[in-house]
Amino acid sequence: MSDRVSVDRSSRRSLAWVVGIVLVIASVGVAAGLLWHSLLHVPHGVVVGHQWFPDPWESGERDLFDATGWYVVIAVVAGLVLGTLAAVLSRAPELWTLAAVLVGSLIAAWLMRAVGLHGAPPDPRVAAAHAADGTRLSGTFGRPGAAAFITWPLAAVLPVGIVFLLVPGRGSHFAETPAEPGGAR
Repeated sequence: MSDRVSVDRSSRRSLAWVVGIVLVIASVGVAAGLLWHSLLHVPHGVVVGHQWFPDPWESGERDLFDATGWYVVIAVVAGLVLGTLAAVLSRAPELWTLAAVLVGSLIAAWLMRAVGLHGAPPDPRVAAAHAADGTRLSGTFGRPGAAAFITWPLAAVLPVGIVFLLVPGRGSHFAETPAEPGGAR
């Protein structure tokens, strides 16, 4: 009976670690989205032939590229830091920790993109389709595509794998095991 209670407590503690990891990574995704949004610049442009073009071209294209670039930089740094912390601090089994980091990083990627693009100006291509040549329109933020959902998980899972593979005895040393009968571990 005592062993079963110890296993149940250990499982509950591991589940609490897993939920905590997911929540921490997701909340950092929100903060990363706010940071990303603060770094974005709205390009300005002009309508030519019912198409919107950044004006001046170089700075407009740079602003569109910078949006994805900053997203990737912020996501990589946050993912590496959070993945390392999860691997080192987690008391849950390795696979549970890895799954929590993966799920949390996917949620963080979505939240960072959603929060960062909240309140973004509308796509100028829609207005340009009905505007006269020479009409000046503000652009919108560049929207990262697949990079949004690859960067976070890759950056977060990589240090987890490295720590679990390279730190000797990580599983047996850090994981909580139920006490053996007689008080020995």
